[in-house]
Amino acid sequence: MLKLLIARQMVKRTKSRQYPVDFLEQKHVDQAQPYPNDSSYFYGGDREGNAFITRMAFREPKRPNEFWFDFFIKDLGYFGLTSSPGPEGAGFQQGSLKWEPIETGKIWRVTFEGNVHDRSGKPHRCIANMVFTGDHPVYDFAKSSDHHVIAGAIAKEKWTKSFFHAMKDTHQVHYEQTGNFKGTIVLDGKTTQLDMMGSRDHSFGSRNWLTWDRHYWITGVSESGMHWTVTTIKWQFLGRLTAGFITAPDGTTDAIVECTDLDTVSKEKLLPDHGFVEIRTRDGKTHRMEFWRHGEFPYLHDGKYMMREGIGTYKFDGSDGVGMVEFGFHADRYKGI
Repeated sequence: MLKLLIARQMVKRTKSRQYPVDFLEQKHVDQAQPYPNDSSYFYGGDREGNAFITRMAFREPKRPNEFWFDFFIKDLGYFGLTSSPGPEGAGFQQGSLKWEPIETGKIWRVTFEGNVHDRSGKPHRCIANMVFTGDHPVYDFAKSSDHHVIAGAIAKEKWTKSFFHAMKDTHQVHYEQTGNFKGTIVLDGKTTQLDMMGSRDHSFGSRNWLTWDRHYWITGVSESGMHWTVTTIKWQFLGRLTAGFITAPDGTTDAIVECTDLDTVSKEKLLPDHGFVEIRTRDGKTHRMEFWRHGEFPYLHDGKYMMREGIGTYKFDGSDGVGMVEFGFHADRYKGI
């Protein structure tokens, strides 16, 4: 009982952080953290199957920065970076890959100029100019999660120095936003106009991918105007935790406190191409989401943690939608996938 009371105070203190948006939107790499990390991500997708994804994680000098810049264009195929776009610059920049804030908390521009490769290894000249615009304010995940569930999970574990060291990974500042992603990709002189559903996130604090067991992160927008992002993570040192939000067409947002667990979603296949997720929000509502994966962008973190970014379509409470379906798992624990 005492452990549970202490755990509740720990969670309350961590989840009570509230930062102004202009602070959140800056880059934060705290070298005092066990595994310093500042990670941001943009995703876009449309009904035709076009998709665009980019991510930068700033971690140096102890660990190399991470980068993604990949896209799929219908009738042309998959393209992306196979090597670092260049050294870290001011703000959110690695070489020729650059993200610029246009309006704090709402609009970002993503630009790139250089070579990308198709999946056969052939290089192609690429110029990208994309703009993300949020439809609603950013959602700080400190407002999400069921604090009592988190405290209960912490209280069940054996409290050791190594446990609390690993726990720092769960204390990250993390926020997300959905909206639209528009712009052009010029590939070998041919211009493609893109107008897609968009999603982005930003987190900073400590992150060690080697402590993760598996997770899913699913985000999208439906034709009825519902926006959502739901994630559930199982660490090697801690039980499953859930977070996320749903924004209705009128702009009201509700926190997700529970969702279908990983074992149920992946009952027949660890990396499912189709499945169902039931979501419960803080106000007691239940939503049903059906997802399909139509191709993916594969990544590997810290040499062990496999990430699969799926190009997604949905039925969200019966309404068609598009978005991203991400599954991840530790390669040593789940071999042959």
